[in-house]
Amino acid sequence: MTLAKSRTGTWLLWIFVLSGFSGLIYQSIWTQYLGLFLGHSSYAQSLVLILFMGGMAIGAWLVSRWSSKVRRPLLAYALIEIVIGLLGLCFDGIYQGLTGWAYDQLLPMLPASQLQNTRWVLAAAMVLPQCILLGATFPLMSAGYIRLQEHAEGRVLAGLYFSNSLGAAIGALASTYVMLPAIGMPGTVFSAGLINIIVALMVYPLSKREAPVPQVMAPVEHVAAPLPPKSEALSPPILILLAAGLTGAASFVYEITWIRMLSLALGTTIHSFELMLASFILGIALGGLWLKNRADKLVSPLATAGWIQVWMGVAALASMFVYANAFEWVGWLMKVIVRSAEGYGLFNLASAGIALLVMFPAAFFAGMTLPLLTLALLRQGHGEKAIGQAYAFNTVGAIAGVLAAVHLLMPLFGLKYALLIAAVVDIGLGLVLLARYAPSLTVRKLPPLLPAAVISAAAVVASVHLVSFDPAVLNSSVYRTGASTLGSDARTVFYKDGKTATVAVFELGQEEGGEMRMIATNGKVDAGLVYNSGDSATSDESTMTLLAAIPLSMREQFKRVGVIGFGSGMTTHTLMGHAKVEQVDTVEIEPAMVEGARHLGDRVSRAFTDPRSHVVIDDAKAYFASVPNKYDLIISEPSNPWMGGTASLFSTEFYQYVPRQLNEDGLFVQWLQLYEITPDLVNSVLAAMLVNFKDVKAYLANGSDMILVASPRGSVPELGDSVFAQPMLAADLQRVGVTDLRSLQDTMVMDRKGLEGYLTLYPHKVNSDMFPVLKLQAPRARFQSAQVPDFDLLGNAPWPVIRHLGGPAPRTGPMERAPRRLPLASVHQSAEANRVFAALIEDDKEKAAGISNFNGLQVDALRGLAAACEVGARPGRDLTMIFSLATDTMAYLDAARLQRMWGKPEWLRCPPTDEDVEAALNLLAAVSEGRHQDVLRFGLALLEGPEGEGLLKDGVSGLYVIGAMQYAALSERNPVLAQQLVQRYWQRLDRKSQANASLRLLALLASRVEAGAAQ
Repeated sequence: MTLAKSRTGTWLLWIFVLSGFSGLIYQSIWTQYLGLFLGHSSYAQSLVLILFMGGMAIGAWLVSRWSSKVRRPLLAYALIEIVIGLLGLCFDGIYQGLTGWAYDQLLPMLPASQLQNTRWVLAAAMVLPQCILLGATFPLMSAGYIRLQEHAEGRVLAGLYFSNSLGAAIGALASTYVMLPAIGMPGTVFSAGLINIIVALMVYPLSKREAPVPQVMAPVEHVAAPLPPKSEALSPPILILLAAGLTGAASFVYEITWIRMLSLALGTTIHSFELMLASFILGIALGGLWLKNRADKLVSPLATAGWIQVWMGVAALASMFVYANAFEWVGWLMKVIVRSAEGYGLFNLASAGIALLVMFPAAFFAGMTLPLLTLALLRQGHGEKAIGQAYAFNTVGAIAGVLAAVHLLMPLFGLKYALLIAAVVDIGLGLVLLARYAPSLTVRKLPPLLPAAVISAAAVVASVHLVSFDPAVLNSSVYRTGASTLGSDARTVFYKDGKTATVAVFELGQEEGGEMRMIATNGKVDAGLVYNSGDSATSDESTMTLLAAIPLSMREQFKRVGVIGFGSGMTTHTLMGHAKVEQVDTVEIEPAMVEGARHLGDRVSRAFTDPRSHVVIDDAKAYFASVPNKYDLIISEPSNPWMGGTASLFSTEFYQYVPRQLNEDGLFVQWLQLYEITPDLVNSVLAAMLVNFKDVKAYLANGSDMILVASPRGSVPELGDSVFAQPMLAADLQRVGVTDLRSLQDTMVMDRKGLEGYLTLYPHKVNSDMFPVLKLQAPRARFQSAQVPDFDLLGNAPWPVIRHLGGPAPRTGPMERAPRRLPLASVHQSAEANRVFAALIEDDKEKAAGISNFNGLQVDALRGLAAACEVGARPGRDLTMIFSLATDTMAYLDAARLQRMWGKPEWLRCPPTDEDVEAALNLLAAVSEGRHQDVLRFGLALLEGPEGEGLLKDGVSGLYVIGAMQYAALSERNPVLAQQLVQRYWQRLDRKSQANASLRLLALLASRVEAGAAQ
């Protein structure tokens, strides 16, 4: 071999790293593109894989038919890379144009029975040509490289397998962690196209050194080593090709099963998925690297392949033992790593380490199998066509493995035995190869087959009897809580490894009738409810009940209702409680979810027993596109947006699509979490909705769950009391603390005007399918346990901001005692305001029962000062106390009680002894009576008085006074004054007050109100 050829080979290896890099980007991005068009059901996911892997199999097979006739395979390779690159550059435009045409023109004119097949044909048209071309690259590069380095077939094949896989592993990480956040899906796929063109330009000058077309290769004889066994020399190629197919199938069963297993420990996020994928591919790459300098010295590649198959199966079985400890490792990580953005990076790094420990050993051996089998074919004299044939069979086997894992092995046998079956296939294949090709390699009496069989049998027996996948561990959600098990009191009611997710129902609680049952997806609890009890409810129950009840209260009748996501089934159950709902179609992607929800009992029974309820197993967007009839109401309650495949149901493209499925006056309801999320991510969803709907209103089911009701063409109707005339629905509402229209109105938090104002408080990007902000950033927010309390805290703001934004007026009398109320800050604050009034004005200990200790002390102190005519004796102390009580009462009492407490305070026996305290009481009287000009006048007098600086800094008085003045400016429609207040006093407030979201929103609304007559 000349030095020039050696250098050329080195260049080809590095170039093929780039090719693998771009190839993995295509696989990742195409899966996301086609998932948006075909849906994320198990069948759609399988189809995407069939298109990708099947196209590559076709490409490899076609090359095997004519590669020996190609004079310059490297030149052919460069031309194919050029074509792949050009198609990559144009892919986003092709996708947008073709899918837009399909949704707008083609699909609406087709019968429902043809829609699914039509989408599949269009998807194939978009990616199959490129996939076929990608499949041709490895055989052509191998053929060209082999011609440059004769008699080094093993080194060439293993080296190329290593370099391509290494590039793919890097591509998996780069596309998700670097490219997708920076340039989105269009930019990422465009960049992959550019890389292909660069690869072609780099290969072209090297192709000029190619040797002439070789004759069909004769079997290779190794002079320095014993001849290969006759059985290997005469082995039919179909047996070797079948071995390539079987090992490809087993390897992909490993990959799919490991990814599902690790998702339970690391979480179902785009980051964890790519880390797992990269770990698997890296193992393959390093396996090829280890073989690179050893392959050509092997006497019998098939005998070696036999040992490799056995050790790969044993390593796969050993991964079970490693995996069994993964939950404790993750739990330890969650305890020691700081919950910050930097900590999330460290968690990902540690997650990659865990994935490597589980996947790497078996993947390492998998990286040697295809080069060894291909080398065996070449040594038998089958020529360059053997490269494409082996690659094609291996790829077809991979397709079969994925289909078997998703649709057969995991649903029927579960994760453990799916992995076990694949390992047995590998071990069995290895033993067959050893039995056929290994005996003649040894003169020892003990044939290699015997120790291999003993080791394999021991590994199988050990994995069956010593490894247990405990559902209480698998569903612990350790990646959220840090607890590696649900605890000894958790009882598994249902557990199933479904096609797209692992679903479990478990029960907590020891007392009879007080048990709680939870349904979890991939370890993450989607819903929890009290089981066997009619007297109590969880916060999840209030969310699921109100998702149905809030829109139902807005109209007298909804004929057709669509629900996205079955979850526990409680939302559908609640809808069925309304007699005027004619049909509910609930679309759920995972059949096991529906099966598991049956174990939640009577709380969800109507979802299964009512004939108006229809459960559809499909991707929501794909299903609604196939249904010709439109809906009066669509409710979207998918899982959390950091879960795989869910973020697209919170995107601007989805919100553009929904109005097409609604009737003229139809409504859309969206659940949005306020936990494990940041304000900018909440805004990314709100911005997407506001752009695509004419009106949107926000409601709260509890402090952590927001319900958005949107109308694409008109205004969102007001809440009504018709739902309380429906006995079953009224009973459901009473269970969660909603007994009448006024308690239902407590859920209202913000109208469109308020939501638009909230958008400006936090910088954000609109969540889009093409620029998936939510999918990329939500996992980090989950790790940080981020919260968005702003909406709930607006309910205990000391100014009537919610009332200004469409919320209810205060109750006209004391709140009646109730066994339960909605878990909302506004409800709790109203109850506290009633207790403070009862204590300070009525001196009624029974009504004041439950008052907070702090307010109780303040009331006692103020009553004592008033009785001694010493109010104002210590101005700083008294001002803080007065404004503190005003903060807890002013926005939550009706006009009559405000008049008694602040307008003409009955508790005040004699005038205050200090001018600032008197000004404060005058300001509060003006607030209670709605005299906005006086509020501004007395507020300025206070802030400019001797106690002004102290008021602004104490965290209570300044906050209240500035907010009261801003509300007065808002009511007077005086934006100039509102802006002047900000400029003059904002920086003088304490930092906590400056960060108060309610005050910031109020100031923003006041500064943007249209100038005009007072309200």
